[in-house]
Amino acid sequence: MVHQPFHAAHGAAVCPMCHQRLDKTTTARNGVCDRPACQTRKRVQDTAALVKSVEDADAQAAAIAKTRTQRVIKQAAAEIGHPDLRTIATGRAPYIDLPIIPLPEPHRIAFETHLKTVIDKSFDAADDPDDLPRPDEDPDYATRRKDEQPEPFVYNAACIACQGDCCTLGGDRHGFLTEETMHYIRWTHPTKSRDDILEMYRSYYPEASTKNSCVYHGAQGCTLPRHLRADICNTFQCPSRRALIANHARKPRNGAVVAGLSEDHADDPSAGAQYLRVVSVSASNEVRVHSHLKLPALRPRKTPT
Repeated sequence: MVHQPFHAAHGAAVCPMCHQRLDKTTTARNGVCDRPACQTRKRVQDTAALVKSVEDADAQAAAIAKTRTQRVIKQAAAEIGHPDLRTIATGRAPYIDLPIIPLPEPHRIAFETHLKTVIDKSFDAADDPDDLPRPDEDPDYATRRKDEQPEPFVYNAACIACQGDCCTLGGDRHGFLTEETMHYIRWTHPTKSRDDILEMYRSYYPEASTKNSCVYHGAQGCTLPRHLRADICNTFQCPSRRALIANHARKPRNGAVVAGLSEDHADDPSAGAQYLRVVSVSASNEVRVHSHLKLPALRPRKTPT
């Protein structure tokens, strides 16, 4: 039941938005009068309240994850020579825990079928790269050239700890490669034939890749060079990776440590629960998976007295 505010003088119900008395011509709906302005204000307030509740829940989950992983992050950092967390970049990421397996033949065939299709579309559009739209007339080309520049390998600590939740989307979408991607490739490799481009992409398959993910999703991230990737694979940065990049910018000299933690880790509050993957990348780009580190017990939440 919705309880309406009452007019102080007459004891009548009033709209909480406009404070006008509710009568037969201004019936209550959703707790407020039926005037369009009041209904709009009510929807805005309800939306804001919902957004805040989601943000509060996310902040609480992040605080719990930080508390539960702080000790193992510190231990991993000490193991690579940085016991003081103020000297090394740290972060947290989701942990999806997918197996690394040899590339299944049906998956490879499906990918190469798609790849051949987009290569053929580019060549069908113009057999000579000079007949394609000029790169200097394509505003997206300049952006792509900027985005494909190499990044510090240390950023991959977030991806290795997570095992690439984002990259799994590239499994069914064949690495997001398109006809437009092939135009870019042909602008930068103008002498390569259809078969040359196909073989170039084949040459970057990892020895083993993440199950049901992109064919280039290896144990240490993407094995495809940035200049051969789809645009989205270079431009998209998940929140965990963005946070690590920002943290590393403040502490750029000593590598990074990232704890991958399953979103449902709180379902098992016991010590040693299997929801953790701690990864370090040293300043010299040496990758270590600290598989001996175990998740601490989840501290009981304090209840207000």
